[in-house]
Amino acid sequence: MNLRSFSILTSLAAIVFLSGCATPSRVSQMTILATDAIGYTGETPLKENVSVDESTGGHNTNPLWTSQVSSDDFKQALEDSLASAQLLHPQKSGKYRLSLELQKLKQPFVGINMTVTASVNYKLTHSETNQVLFEETIETPFTATVSDAFIGVERLKIANEGAVRENIKMLIGKLYELEVSESQVTVE
Repeated sequence: MNLRSFSILTSLAAIVFLSGCATPSRVSQMTILATDAIGYTGETPLKENVSVDESTGGHNTNPLWTSQVSSDDFKQALEDSLASAQLLHPQKSGKYRLSLELQKLKQPFVGINMTVTASVNYKLTHSETNQVLFEETIETPFTATVSDAFIGVERLKIANEGAVRENIKMLIGKLYELEVSESQVTVE
């Protein structure tokens, strides 16, 4: 091995060491409390009547690349948030099914302040009739700064978590605003 190849390998090793390994987003940091939800009142015909059906579009994190949000982690964060907002059916078999598709997690490659934008399509359908009551794509940005984390991969993870958390917060607000007649809801 010549001196130039050794220098290049040493430099790459230093960059990897200083930047750290990517870790997946944490469910607890993507989950919101009911009081954080926009428009939360505690009263809605959807109360304890929603179950999360399908979660797609997420990606597992490759430690050698960038932090991502998996479909399973997104689904768990959404269920925990819906439970906090009193929307999740206790046995997860509500009259309404909520499916989600993480369409895009727009991430910067590098940066001091890292802004990630989550684009998620949600669809709420009646379990028995398959009538679609709500379908919308929600886009939410979140910026993590050096004061949040000095290491870039950690800052990116925090931005991912914040973008998803803000997305869930917006969704719950929209669900509380949704006008659903009492005849469309049956609480068991």
